[in-house]
Amino acid sequence: MTKGTLSLQRCETYDQKLVYNAIQKLLAPLGGIKAFVKPGYRVLLKPNMLSCKEPEKAATTHPAVIEAVARICCEAGATVFIGDSPPAIFGRAEEFWDKTGFAAAAANSGAQLLNFESGDKKLVRFNSNGRQLTVYVTQHYYEADLVINLPKMKTHNLTRITGALKNLFGLLPGLAKAQWHKAFPRPVEFSDFITDLAHQLPCGLTIMDGIEGMDGQGPAGGRVVKPGVLMAATSPVTIDLGFCKIVGLNPEEIPMLRRCQALNWGAASLDQIEIVGEPIETLTIRDFRVPRLATMSLVPEWLINLARKLFWAGPRLLPDLCIKCGRCKKICPAAAIVISESGAEFNRKSCIACFCCMEVCPVDAIEMKTSSLLGLLFKLRGIKRNIRKRKN
Repeated sequence: MTKGTLSLQRCETYDQKLVYNAIQKLLAPLGGIKAFVKPGYRVLLKPNMLSCKEPEKAATTHPAVIEAVARICCEAGATVFIGDSPPAIFGRAEEFWDKTGFAAAAANSGAQLLNFESGDKKLVRFNSNGRQLTVYVTQHYYEADLVINLPKMKTHNLTRITGALKNLFGLLPGLAKAQWHKAFPRPVEFSDFITDLAHQLPCGLTIMDGIEGMDGQGPAGGRVVKPGVLMAATSPVTIDLGFCKIVGLNPEEIPMLRRCQALNWGAASLDQIEIVGEPIETLTIRDFRVPRLATMSLVPEWLINLARKLFWAGPRLLPDLCIKCGRCKKICPAAAIVISESGAEFNRKSCIACFCCMEVCPVDAIEMKTSSLLGLLFKLRGIKRNIRKRKN
């Protein structure tokens, strides 16, 4: 017995007409858009708008895919909205929309852009990692008759992949996302949290943009790759299983998918899924670089605490560059930063070394500082690397 259908279509460029036609073909085996959208529906498209980067960087869902899906939904009689909540938007939604191409996609398709940061939120309670959690989700999610998940095919340094399941993390507005990184700093714990959250937020349809993706040190700074594929399914679990197959990953090595099995949510493998459209064997790609699961997730807590005293890294301010804008203070999940007359000041005892402050600093006024022992190890690694280069 199958637990869903995975539809696949080859699409190797972001030519708008080609993408539009490919998505129509992609949805046909699932009943077409009319199987999901009825006239008068409010449809929310949830793309990946991780950072304020151009579409060719492959850090965000491409606007050609967003525009095509929005236009197809509008033609079916829906009112369409596009929204996401990046981790460091800080009121600059318009800048993100313009840079990523989302604004043009909305204008061309007749959709409307939503700023999750300024809207109402709804409280959701659920259990994860043995704790009862209280999470605030954008009210826009609950006002929609249909939510279409539009993830990007990318890797992630913490969860290994950031596909359909993790894309729903963006339904949490504002700085809450950084706080959950603090609450669950280990990869498996955080992956379980992401999966448990996604389980609370069902979507009627998921379409993955894999025309171009990212491997290596994702989700923002990796290498652009070109799988040339679009995927659609009613379950995000099905999409992420397809993602794994195409890039040569064992789903058992993805903590989020292991958690899905524990929840008995979705298919356990592609053997339980009906695959339609392009044969998946013709879409597999080689040399897709996926970060390994952080070895720290396997180290006992007492040993980590000991190591922290000898090997530590944290942020350090370059005071001549600091403009005292306060973005680092706002993003810090540990509340370890204050802004004084001389600029940002860091409390190392509270700091969890997530370096979110470095990511959001607009003038690169924050750098990494390490303990003497860790600095020595970095130096030795650099010497070793230079020796290898000379030998080659």
